[in-house]
Amino acid sequence: MLKAKLNNGDLVFGLSKENITRLQNNQPIVFNLKDMGLEERRVMICFGETEEDLYKDMMEHIDLDKTKIHFTDERE
Repeated sequence: MLKAKLNNGDLVFGLSKENITRLQNNQPIVFNLKDMGLEERRVMICFGETEEDLYKDMMEHIDLDKTKIHFTDERE
């Protein structure tokens, strides 16, 4: 996986074919932004065939009373 912070502050995450294979085998990618010199915050990248599949998987691991879920348009 390639992780980069651009001069304008944008973050770029590039996934290799091996990363995609692992994601498809239900092995999420987890890292901390502090490793990039940013705030301490964990990031988790997951895979699902559809957004509905991702949502169902997520519901098994979170407390809805403590979690805000925000869906974004992939074109953003």
